[in-house]
Amino acid sequence: MPTCPRCDGADCRESPWRSEEERRAHKGERVYRCMSCVHRFHAPAPRNVLFDNPLVAAIGGSTLVLTIAVLVILWVWKS
Repeated sequence: MPTCPRCDGADCRESPWRSEEERRAHKGERVYRCMSCVHRFHAPAPRNVLFDNPLVAAIGGSTLVLTIAVLVILWVWKS
């Protein structure tokens, strides 16, 4: 979570966007509100390792495909 740029407080929560124009003007950011001083501010959105890293996504996808293939082979072999 980000810290408030006005009071340097750490108790910040996500706040809703006011409009679609505001959302488009701040791509890659999220809106936060400080619970201490009630200041509303924009900060970079936290990165998600699974969606932002293509290597992790590729390894996860190939592992899923391999697991499904093994299960199908075991199911066919059992029949």
